[in-house]
Amino acid sequence: MKADPAHLVTLGRVYEGSTVVHSTPLLLGQVKVGAEEVIDADAPVPVPTNEVSLVGQAIHTFLAWPTHLVKSLS
Repeated sequence: MKADPAHLVTLGRVYEGSTVVHSTPLLLGQVKVGAEEVIDADAPVPVPTNEVSLVGQAIHTFLAWPTHLVKSLS
């Protein structure tokens, strides 16, 4: 299934300059994000972990997120 980049699934914070998430190095084209508000709890996260596969499980945690799926709201 292809993700729709226009579909807002969570609001959060991007941690610019971070190179790892939970001891795992970020890949090229990824940023560290912290999910602060869930919009679509059933949406799959684009880079799942053993603990988090759905956005609803991502609240108040850090994840790797592809930069092309991150949009600034400011």
